[in-house]
Amino acid sequence: MSTIRAATNDDLNALLELEQQSFKSDQLSRRSFKRFIQNEQDALLVIGTPVVAYGLLLFHRGTSLARIYSLAVAEDQQGKGYARTLIESLETSALERDALFIRLEVANNNTRAYLLYQKLGYKVIATVPNYYADGGTATRMEKRLKRHPDRPSRLAFYAQNTEFTCGPASLLMAMHSLDRKVKMHLPEELQIWRESTTIYMTSGHGGCSAQGLAGAAARRGFKVELWVSRVESPFLSGVRNQHKKDIIQAIHNDDQYKLDALAVPQIAGAIHVGGIQTALADGYAVVLLISTYQLNRNKAPHWVWLVSIDDNYAYINDPYVDTDEYRIDDDQIYVPVPLAVFARMIGYGTVRYSAAVLIKQTSEND
Repeated sequence: MSTIRAATNDDLNALLELEQQSFKSDQLSRRSFKRFIQNEQDALLVIGTPVVAYGLLLFHRGTSLARIYSLAVAEDQQGKGYARTLIESLETSALERDALFIRLEVANNNTRAYLLYQKLGYKVIATVPNYYADGGTATRMEKRLKRHPDRPSRLAFYAQNTEFTCGPASLLMAMHSLDRKVKMHLPEELQIWRESTTIYMTSGHGGCSAQGLAGAAARRGFKVELWVSRVESPFLSGVRNQHKKDIIQAIHNDDQYKLDALAVPQIAGAIHVGGIQTALADGYAVVLLISTYQLNRNKAPHWVWLVSIDDNYAYINDPYVDTDEYRIDDDQIYVPVPLAVFARMIGYGTVRYSAAVLIKQTSEND
C-alpha cells in the first residue's frame, strides 16, 4: 500500500480531480484545498502520487474536538483498504492533538462508508434531513478516542441568529435544558436581547450584560443567581465615545435596579472552576461569559452554555456557528475544552472580568 503523507501544493490538481469524481455536490474548491494544505491547524492526508485517496480532519481551536470533514477514494482504487487506513491515520492525528472524540457526517445512501465507520467504532448521534446541497440526508456519528462521561441525552442546541445574540441563544439552551416548554426560536432570542442588551459595544450592536440576562431568566420564572467578578459595568474601557459610555452606564444602572426588584442575588468575587462544578452538582444550568481568544484568537466577550465539567474537561454548547471555518451545528455541541484552557477562557479583558448566570427550576416551572 502507498504511504500516507500530508498533502502539498503539488497535489492540488489531483485532489480537485478526485473531488469532482467523488462528489456531485458539496465539493471542496481549489482554494479550500490550498487553504487546508497551508493551515497547520488541520490535517489533510493523502495516498498516492498522483493522489488516489484523501482524508480531511478539522480541529476546533482551543478544544479537544476533531471532525472528519471529507474522505474520498478513487473509484478504481476502492476495495484496497485505503479508506480504513486513512481513517485510522486521522484518528492517530487526533490523538496526537489530544482530541477527546471525532465527529463526522456520512450520506444515508453511502452504505459502504456507514458500515466501515460503524465497524471502526463510530456511533450514530443524529440524523439530519436536507443536510447536503442536493437535499440528501446525513447520518451524524461520533467516536470516543479517550474515556469520558457519556454525552447527555436530548442535548438541545440553538444557534444564534445575529452576531450580537450569543447571550440570548445560550440562555435559551440553558432554560430549555431545565424546562422543555421553553421555546428556542428567533422571536424569543430577540426579545431576550431587547431586555438585556448593553445597546453599544466597541463597534456594532451591543451584546448582553450579565445583569440583563439574569433579569431575563428571573422574569421567566427561574431561580437565578448572578456571579460576577466586579459589579461595575465591565465594557466601558473598550468604548472611546463618551456618549456611548454614558448610555452603557445608564443601562447597567437600570439592570442593577431591576435585579434588586426581582430579588436576584448578585455575588461578587473571582469565579473558579471548583465553584462552577459545585453549582452544576446542585442542579443549576450555567450561562458563562468567556473570552474567545482561546478559540479564534479574537479578544471578544462571548456567552456560552456550560453543559458539564469533569476532572479533565469543561463541555460547552457554543451558539456561534462559523460557516467560514466549515463549522456546522454539531461542531458547537458538547465541545470538550481542557480545564487549563477553560480557566483562561473565563476571564475577559485586562481586568479578567468574569460572569456566570446560574438558573434553576422553581415549583412554578417544574
